[in-house]
Amino acid sequence: MTPAPTQERDCGPQGAATIRAYRLRNRNRWLLLLLLGLALCATLILGLTLGPFPTPPLEVVQALLPGLPWGEADPRSAHIVRNIRLPRLATAGLAGAGLALAGVILQTLLRNPMASPFTLGFSSGASLGAALVIITGFSAFGLAGIVIHAFLGALLVSLIILAMGHWKGATPTALILTGVALMYFFNAATTLLIYFSDVYATREVLFWTVGSLSRAGWDSTLYIALALMLTLPAFLYWAPGLNRLLLGDASARSLGLAVGRLRVGLILLVALLVATVVSFTGGIGFLGLVAPHLARMLIGTDHRFLIPATALLGALLLMLADLVSLHAFPDTILPVGVVTAFLGSPLFIYLILRRREGAPAI
Repeated sequence: MTPAPTQERDCGPQGAATIRAYRLRNRNRWLLLLLLGLALCATLILGLTLGPFPTPPLEVVQALLPGLPWGEADPRSAHIVRNIRLPRLATAGLAGAGLALAGVILQTLLRNPMASPFTLGFSSGASLGAALVIITGFSAFGLAGIVIHAFLGALLVSLIILAMGHWKGATPTALILTGVALMYFFNAATTLLIYFSDVYATREVLFWTVGSLSRAGWDSTLYIALALMLTLPAFLYWAPGLNRLLLGDASARSLGLAVGRLRVGLILLVALLVATVVSFTGGIGFLGLVAPHLARMLIGTDHRFLIPATALLGALLLMLADLVSLHAFPDTILPVGVVTAFLGSPLFIYLILRRREGAPAI
């Protein structure tokens, strides 16, 4: 990746052309981020209008911004918009952004296009932690207990991955293979818990294994927003370091990057982010795998732009998937994890075929 030149004078015609091309590319990237943000806002408004009781856009605005000159919304419509649709859409957007961010960070750290919170076992470990709380009923922390135990499950996965990677020389291949093995192990442990639990607990635990937004509310919005506030600034701060890591560990070290500390620190932050999301949505697959690839196709590999683009795309994709799950079939609400799997599978197959034709994956 070519750094931006700071001065145009004394650089000759070729240097001036390089500067202009760089600035044009960055302007296009900012424009794309703006378009993604507008698409996200449009999807939010659309989601707030749809439902068994359709709400006109003007009434949605009245419900969200009461007391302004355009009048008051109907009390029933205001309650539905503010307390049912808005928290669900907000949770979907924040959760989608979180899972997509986790995917792009893991794919860069491990330099593997198959890396994601799902394939590396982070979602499985978090789901097992939450399942233990649900089945045993033991939690000294109330609602936060599920989040805490889910984080401990994801943290255990991250520590095992890092320990195995260190034992094998911290190679990306060792890390990804360890993560895949842990995914199968924790999925098997969760299945065993379901097998020996009662009917009610089985139904509750299945929520975590499939992925759903049926329990979305302002609590889930708050917790996931806090996790993003803690992790996203760190991801953006280390964006230049992630760009160097694309050159390989040896080249990154020669440029002054502490590769080991960067990898450990960011993997722990990813564990926190994934655990918080999974605590309220369950294991939603494919989103952390597909969204980063789509973002690279649209905006390139510069993490200063790739990270926000991935977050916006992840939020947009999960909000759209949730709208499909709610409105695809009358009187039936599908688990959003099923929708993301159906939509993500063919898209990811296309990405694999595109890579075989020579396009870079990362």
